[in-house]
Amino acid sequence: MKKRLLVFLTAIALATGLSAARPAFAHAEGGDNTAVAINTKDGSDLFRLSFAIRRVMGDVVETTNAAVAYASCTDCTTTAIAIEIVLIQSDASTITPTNMAIAINELCTLSTTVAQAYQFVLTTGGNVYFDAEGNRILAEIRRRLEQLRNAQLTVADLQAELAAIKAQILDVLQNHLVAAGPSPTPTASPSTTTTTPTSTTQATTPTPTTETATTGTTTTEPAPTTTTP
Repeated sequence: MKKRLLVFLTAIALATGLSAARPAFAHAEGGDNTAVAINTKDGSDLFRLSFAIRRVMGDVVETTNAAVAYASCTDCTTTAIAIEIVLIQSDASTITPTNMAIAINELCTLSTTVAQAYQFVLTTGGNVYFDAEGNRILAEIRRRLEQLRNAQLTVADLQAELAAIKAQILDVLQNHLVAAGPSPTPTASPSTTTTTPTSTTQATTPTPTTETATTGTTTTEPAPTTTTP
């Protein structure tokens, strides 16, 4: 079973470009954003974080945001958080971003495994930049995210903190983006995709759970929960 799950995680990593050693923060064009935490050490805490701002100019937008947390240990905590802002600065004809989170416990006792993925997608209608206040808020968000590494929060407290950070990011996208040059102001409200698998505590069987909801201008129902025996 363990070998099968590790093969499964490796396949996901190869398919989406996941890496456990990616930089915590990135600001670049295109690409994917991933956070992977694989914990097999008893009594340990493992925290992986990736936050990225992507500027996309192409006709096809297929960015992926993913958080994967896998644990096979006793009295351990494993957390993966991936947050991505996608600014589509072109008149793209195909926009199919992917947001996913996977949390798996295998043969664990007294362990908690959490994966959280938040993706914000905004079509701007042209080149944009963050104003001074927006940059200040983003810097504060980065600081708060780094502090989560050693905060030792409960799952409920962690989700509350991430909900507050999500609200801050939405505020920045709605109120602190400025058109560059003659480009028009953003043409659409930001769409947020949040993937929040239920955390697993004291699990003795693998329980990957994926729940997807979209908020902002549109809302969809959560996807079905899946369990792997």
